Amino acid sequence: MFFLEVCLLAILDGINNEELRKKRIIQVTWLAQIAVILASFNPILVQDWFNLTLLTIFVIAFSLCRFLAKKGRLNLSANLVSISLTIMILVFCWFNEGVRDEILLVFPALITFAVLTGTDKFLWGVYALISCNLMFMGLLNELELVQHETSGAGMISAITIIIILSVVTYSIRILGSDLRLANHKLRENKEELEREVEVRTNVLQQSLEDLTSAKNQLVEAEKMASLGRLVAGVAHEINTPLGIAVTASSLINEGTLELKSTLDKNEVTKSGLTSYVNETEQSIIMIQGNLKRAANLISDFKQAAVLQSDERVKTFNLYEMLLSVIEQNQAVSTGVTAQVLGDKAVFIKQDPDVITRIFTNLYSNSCIHGFSSQEEGNVKIEISQSGESVTILYSDDGRGVEKENIEHIFEPFFTTKRGKGGTGLGMHIVYNLVTQSLKGRINYKEGYCKGACFEISFQLA
Repeated sequence: MFFLEVCLLAILDGINNEELRKKRIIQVTWLAQIAVILASFNPILVQDWFNLTLLTIFVIAFSLCRFLAKKGRLNLSANLVSISLTIMILVFCWFNEGVRDEILLVFPALITFAVLTGTDKFLWGVYALISCNLMFMGLLNELELVQHETSGAGMISAITIIIILSVVTYSIRILGSDLRLANHKLRENKEELEREVEVRTNVLQQSLEDLTSAKNQLVEAEKMASLGRLVAGVAHEINTPLGIAVTASSLINEGTLELKSTLDKNEVTKSGLTSYVNETEQSIIMIQGNLKRAANLISDFKQAAVLQSDERVKTFNLYEMLLSVIEQNQAVSTGVTAQVLGDKAVFIKQDPDVITRIFTNLYSNSCIHGFSSQEEGNVKIEISQSGESVTILYSDDGRGVEKENIEHIFEPFFTTKRGKGGTGLGMHIVYNLVTQSLKGRINYKEGYCKGACFEISFQLA
């Protein structure tokens, strides 16, 4: 029965697969050889040298079949296996007990293996050889010219076995044809599917390239938009104090020309000279104030691109540093309560000025924007450490940030207080200090608390 299962597997797994077919043929030769060797124990025990010699010949024949299969001559090997098995069974039927019931199981297996070779001519050749021998054996037993021990070994038994063999052979042949056709269709469907997958892959690849190109264009457009906002911000912030300074200097120039004219005409009066001095003094105050404002803006702008200086790097306690920063800022602000929480034993190796400027800007941002519409406010700073990573959460209970402004928080010169003292450089400076000096990350955590919350993370060293 196992021999029959192996043969059926050979068909079901794909006859057209050469490697698999070779594997199945080799399995059948090993199976047949093992069966013959096991069958040889009885002739050895009873010293039946004739049957032992026959079995030895078939062991050699199956070894030859396996050798041919390994060399790639699969058709010849399969045909030789079928012929060898058929002849072996028929010889033992002739010279021993005739057609036993067990033969009814072996012959279908032989027919199945013949289907494996893929040629109808060979299949019907095996079928004809078996049928003729069965018919001739039954006739000789019927005429009592040959007597086998198996009961009912006459013509009726032979015809019955041939009928069963014919039905089995035809059924197996149909099954083999259907399986071959199904296997062929499956192979065609597989090839068609592979072609469709290739086409779809090419389409997806093209779509990915288009999306990448579109993404790059959007990034470039966003860069240009950010650059435009940067230029507009710089122009607006610098133009205002410089414009006032230019206007004031023009007033001084006009007053000086007017005074010179009166001097040339000897028409200078005390009141006119006093008016000139007063106007000039006011203009100079305006010029100095606005030039100082412009200088401060330029200084802030330079800080936005500052990098860490190795000369100022030292190891310090982060908790104590933040506590000091908060106390300094609280000294110049009223109505704001601040606290530092979390791990008090975190020591970092950084530039202390970087930490001071980051949290001074965050604190100022809370006072200017978060608490602009309320008299009191609370600021909380939480420190935590995980391995070599440090995380600081800065939060307040102010008004927070509008959703449409979140993506622009860290852009230079972006502010909602334009014309009210806001330059839009504070959070950009914070961003650059965190990402460039601390080599870390800063994110706005939307919905974390009532007001604004920023998460800063960086490595210890």
